Amino acid sequence: SSRTTASSQLDVSPRIIRAACAMAATVGRRGVALLRASAPRLSAGSFAPAPRVLAPVAWRQASPAMQAAARPYVTVVKYDRDDVLEKLDSFRAEVFSTNWADYLNLVYNVPFWEAELDKLTSIVQPYLHEDAVGKKFSEVQELMDVLYQCEDVRD
Repeated sequence: SSRTTASSQLDVSPRIIRAACAMAATVGRRGVALLRASAPRLSAGSFAPAPRVLAPVAWRQASPAMQAAARPYVTVVKYDRDDVLEKLDSFRAEVFSTNWADYLNLVYNVPFWEAELDKLTSIVQPYLHEDAVGKKFSEVQELMDVLYQCEDVRD
């Protein structure tokens, strides 16, 4: 016949299925009995409404005015000019010196390089007006653009 049952698909005997159903029913009946036994007995006259529970102050949502005035990103990390140049140089050297034809190497490293470039983009902002830092950062951006173009040609 074209009809198949769950027991024939799973190769389980009907006896095991009946036993599992019986166990589930027993557990369900015992759970209901335990709930009934543990529920407090209240008379009709002694019913009192449950007290209203308020969320702690720290968990309450801020007003819309406060949300509009909030800054989405605040950092106290500060890098001086020399640190920024060092990070830019090391990032450029790492990306430039890798084998761009090695697909597996790029699959493993490009996501980390993109994260590092995002970080560099934020820490270089105070020094972009300086010629040396601005030039170095534009070289790094151009390097990443060329890397993406090479990936596109390869794919």
